[in-house]
Amino acid sequence: MEVSKDTLKKIYTTSFAGHIGYIMAVGEKIGREEAIRINARLHAGMAEMVKQNLSKLSITGDDARAGMAVIDAIMEEHYPGFSELMERERTEDTPKRVVSRHKGWCATLVACQMLGISPKEFCPIPHEEGLTPIVQVLNPKLRVRLGKIRPEDEYCELIVELED
Repeated sequence: MEVSKDTLKKIYTTSFAGHIGYIMAVGEKIGREEAIRINARLHAGMAEMVKQNLSKLSITGDDARAGMAVIDAIMEEHYPGFSELMERERTEDTPKRVVSRHKGWCATLVACQMLGISPKEFCPIPHEEGLTPIVQVLNPKLRVRLGKIRPEDEYCELIVELED
């Protein structure tokens, strides 16, 4: 059964809004930043799954390109069609640094806007602290960070870097 892009957007947006709303509700009890960090650690827990399945992912190398390939594989496995909806493009692609620009639809952006939460306040922790341990399965010198963040910027940037 083929699922339309509009239906996928609704499914992901609703799911993300519920999840982010829950994080914010917990944040009212323990502090917003701590609640977001706990969520990031749950994502980081996928590192063990990546370790166990790395050979199945057909990813070779341990540089920034391989790190972004791991993120891409996880996205497609757990959120089918999500990357395509985001209109991702590589604006830099070297062994030391990969920059993925996202300028299309984004469930996190839409969910944050629905909930009145600034993506600049929410997005860095889950992306940076949640994804860095996953790419470090390949190389402990890999780091993930966000560059630009919508809606203040025209697009979002997800950056994987190999530190010296």
